[in-house]
Amino acid sequence: MKSILSISVLFIIVLACSKDKFQTKPQIKIVSVTDKHIPFNGGIDVTLEFTDKEGDVNDSLFVVRERINRRGPLVRSPLPYKIPIFPNTSKGEFFVSLDYRTLTLNLPPIRIIGSNPARNEPDTMNLKFIAKDKAGNKSDTVTVDNVIITR
Repeated sequence: MKSILSISVLFIIVLACSKDKFQTKPQIKIVSVTDKHIPFNGGIDVTLEFTDKEGDVNDSLFVVRERINRRGPLVRSPLPYKIPIFPNTSKGEFFVSLDYRTLTLNLPPIRIIGSNPARNEPDTMNLKFIAKDKAGNKSDTVTVDNVIITR
């Protein structure tokens, strides 16, 4: 059975001297995003790079789905995902794969008024990501804007 969300961690060896540049609060940034136009039953893959002075960014990754359609805007509670256990490292990458079911979970479709047969409006979303380390420090939020999901 295919998992709803998969998070993989790629390790990057970091020289000890570069550790001084990192902050206690985790830092994340978007490295890559697959196509932001999601067909029915499709998905999206996002690669995030993280840095952390203590190297303990192995607690949780939060994904916030914010539907921004003019009709029916909606923000759902963050989906927290446990990060797989890995050795402490000050720099690395998360690979996040979100399938169609996860993207649309608890988001009722918006019917196109007057369509016959009845059709749904595509969802336009912002996907927000926040990482949390073992000490409870949370990163700033990074956002993948204007993801279009066919409904």
